[in-house]
Amino acid sequence: MSSLFLHFTALVAGHVVARILLALGISFVTFQGLDYILSKVVMLVHDMFTGLPADVAALLGLADVDLAINLIVSGYTARITMMSLRQMRF
Repeated sequence: MSSLFLHFTALVAGHVVARILLALGISFVTFQGLDYILSKVVMLVHDMFTGLPADVAALLGLADVDLAINLIVSGYTARITMMSLRQMRF
């Protein structure tokens, strides 16, 4: 009886550890992909603003457009993170 219990416990523990490692691996890959995509988007927006005339760039700086873009990208990041956390199951 004790042997059966130990075998069952080892089987369940192995399954739980495997599920946790799988979830961590998927989370890591998702985070790296999201980080790559968002850095590309930020660089694209930055490149678009570099070609602007100095007066327009100054007005955009006064209007804190860079802060607004940062808030929008952060909002998308938070939304995607919440969606991925909601879908994770153990």
